[in-house]
Amino acid sequence: MDVYDPWVDGKEAEHEYGIKPVKNVRNGTYDAIVMAVGHDQFRKMGLAKIKALGKREHVLYDIKYVFKADQVDGRL
Repeated sequence: MDVYDPWVDGKEAEHEYGIKPVKNVRNGTYDAIVMAVGHDQFRKMGLAKIKALGKREHVLYDIKYVFKADQVDGRL
């Protein structure tokens, strides 16, 4: 599992939560993508670039309503 958030201080996340965020994400890598933050960087990436991070068969869950409901596989 990779955690990526360009706003997070990696050392702080590891110290506080035991999570070591990755500095980069790679296209075609993920079975599941969870949009857990609504940062403008992710909005500007757009749906196509976010989906490109997933494998050919993947799911995209958008907890922060970055994209429209009919564009993702699930929302909370």
